Amino acid sequence: MRTSISKESILKSSVLFLSISAFILSVLLFTSCSDSEGLETVADDATLISQIESATTEVVAVNNLPAATTIVFNGDLADSYVQSAELAVGLGYKVAVATDNLSREEATSDVYFSLAGKQLTDTNEKRRRRRFKCFEFVFPIDFIMADNSSITLNSKEDWTLIKDWYEANPDVTERPELVFPLDVTLKEDGTVQTLIDLDELKAIKDSCRKGKDKRKCFKLVLPVSFTMADASVIEVNERKDFKLLREWHKANPDVTEKPVLNFPVDIFYRDQTTATINDATEYAAAKDTCK
Repeated sequence: MRTSISKESILKSSVLFLSISAFILSVLLFTSCSDSEGLETVADDATLISQIESATTEVVAVNNLPAATTIVFNGDLADSYVQSAELAVGLGYKVAVATDNLSREEATSDVYFSLAGKQLTDTNEKRRRRRFKCFEFVFPIDFIMADNSSITLNSKEDWTLIKDWYEANPDVTERPELVFPLDVTLKEDGTVQTLIDLDELKAIKDSCRKGKDKRKCFKLVLPVSFTMADASVIEVNERKDFKLLREWHKANPDVTEKPVLNFPVDIFYRDQTTATINDATEYAAAKDTCK
């Protein structure tokens, strides 16, 4: 049986086909344009940064930076504070920043802004590396300030509390002291590690720079105990108990003496072997072996 197709049906099908084709074409063009604009933006930012770097600049007061930079320093740069700012007339700003966030590769770095205060995308690997982090702090973390008060950060947004303190105490130049022990998460594999002191944190950062295994060389086999400066003893039966040491330091901010680990203790190496450490000398030797 012959099936008849009307001219009207053919016309409707043609219109539908053209509509679908137009839609697909518009999507492809939009995607292509968006990708192109994104690449152009990055390229334009890199060019502008290069021009700012090459230009003659003049020092400007921090409070003369564009208002839009405040959004950046309360967001992506919440853990940083401005050390100095320079203006390349007609181009933009070069801003030297420092941070109390010891998870950063370096304590200082440079960032760039347009005249309107937009942070420029920096493709320079050396400058980007200075702000690199191979681990993240596990919040909360605590800082002891110069007046022996303490500030607790419960999230990355709380870094602004440190800046607020210095704005309220403009004559203070001494930077805050990070309170140990604390936990960090390695970005490489999500491993959580407890760092007993600043030396252990420095060891991880050194491993990051050299591309070595970021895990601690060894960890204490719990339970262990520590004798504090006031002769009190704190028992650490599980990882969460390390916060008791941190709470003690917060309650005694003027004490700089480290807690004393009570021996003997067992340690567990990252190669799955164990050892018994009988005194501070053997403990120091175990650390030296890791180096």
